[in-house]
Amino acid sequence: METKIIQASLEEIQTVHDVMVKAFEEYRGKLNPPSGALSETIDDIVKKISNNGGAIIAQAEGVPVGSAQFIFQDNYVYIGRVSVLPSHRGWGIGKMMVRYIENHARNKGVNESRLEVRISIPSNVAFYKKINYEVIEKHAYPAETDYWYVMKNSLTN
Repeated sequence: METKIIQASLEEIQTVHDVMVKAFEEYRGKLNPPSGALSETIDDIVKKISNNGGAIIAQAEGVPVGSAQFIFQDNYVYIGRVSVLPSHRGWGIGKMMVRYIENHARNKGVNESRLEVRISIPSNVAFYKKINYEVIEKHAYPAETDYWYVMKNSLTN
């Protein structure tokens, strides 16, 4: 299976959004508070990435199966909404998307990437640890019904 990662144009943000919602659908009604990915609109994505960010799409045989968003901060790139359709998980697509954004950041002279992961989804925490991300902060949602980690990876290696 040929998988290709492409930078999403503004016209392709609908695809980024569609893949994200389908990938996060399994968490509907299961997380407290609910995942923001399920209520994020296309306009929200455009607004978020338009100043200093972007989005990518993973295609398998030309069909969109993954998406992610990124925003350049002061001294790191923030990677968010890494989404892979359930039918294509376990094929390395999530890792490919993260590495694509990391390489894009390196090319811009950025030496660190960060992301946030809910502690209540331990498989996602384990995934990021496996690809060299380390926990640097722990935060609680306002009602303390769930927590999340901020994780980072050095891009200087």
